[in-house]
Amino acid sequence: MTQLESKSLRPSHSPAMEKAIPITTCRIGSWEILISRRPLSSEGLASRYDSVSGSWERTARRFQLETAYQEPLLTSQVTTVLTQAGPQARVLDCGVGNGSLSIALDSILTDPVDYHGIDISAEMLVQANSTMQHAGLRAHLRQADVLSLPYDDQSFDVVMAAHVLEHLPDPQRALKEMNRVLKPGGMVFVCVTRHSLFGAFIQLRWRTWAITEQQGIAWLHDCLLADVGYQSVHFGSCAGVASTAFWARRPK
Repeated sequence: MTQLESKSLRPSHSPAMEKAIPITTCRIGSWEILISRRPLSSEGLASRYDSVSGSWERTARRFQLETAYQEPLLTSQVTTVLTQAGPQARVLDCGVGNGSLSIALDSILTDPVDYHGIDISAEMLVQANSTMQHAGLRAHLRQADVLSLPYDDQSFDVVMAAHVLEHLPDPQRALKEMNRVLKPGGMVFVCVTRHSLFGAFIQLRWRTWAITEQQGIAWLHDCLLADVGYQSVHFGSCAGVASTAFWARRPK
């Protein structure tokens, strides 16, 4: 049975330290106009996802998330990392949502692994608990912030996140925290919203970054990760190619 742990969250960073998320820029002669938005606070983001948690399962089905994640997971060779780790392999899903990314990973594995998941939204964890159990997936779930992961250094063989980093004022800080709990030789795997028409809709609604391939690669390199790769993620419905998957290894 899936284990679910919930707690009250404290702010993980000071509002004064928050960076504005750039939305668009426009150049007129020597003028450059930048439009940006303040990101949602941790509490605000949790509240937003609490409010949509009841419909998130329908959203996941509409955009065929589990199927969409399978191809980049296979391309990244995350299965090889987990096979080499052996029967004690551990996976951390940051911002687990309803569990779509973990379920997609489990569908391409031949051997069981130890799944852990965190989410800032208590109500989304309830959804993850139900959906993952229905998929036959056992997981240890707890409420936590990716900017302050409640795990020891070098605890996991794979640390992953789907559409989490773009919500944050400082995505690199989250990547460094993910890298902290990653074992040497382990893999980080993240999906993020990219520049597109649908990405612009998500950006306006959720105050997210729209991340270019060059930017994602630079963030991973700045975290001292190696063997960086990326691939477009194709969703169902009208979303199209709205995201990019990135992966990288922590050097041994």
